[in-house]
Amino acid sequence: MKLYCLLLTFLLVLLSPFPAFIQAINNPFTCLIKGGICWGPCSKDFRQIGTCGIPKSRCCKRK
Repeated sequence: MKLYCLLLTFLLVLLSPFPAFIQAINNPFTCLIKGGICWGPCSKDFRQIGTCGIPKSRCCKRK
């Protein structure tokens, strides 16, 4: 029983910061704050980190 408590505590601590890393970027202001630019398709030197809320517009950040 003690092992189950320890495992549950470990999982809760491990997974608690997870939602902070998957926050959606879906507007131009958030994109700029996160260090990205709103652009069409991201080129080779950039990676997509979200969308900008405009159709076919992506938030791209330099790799």
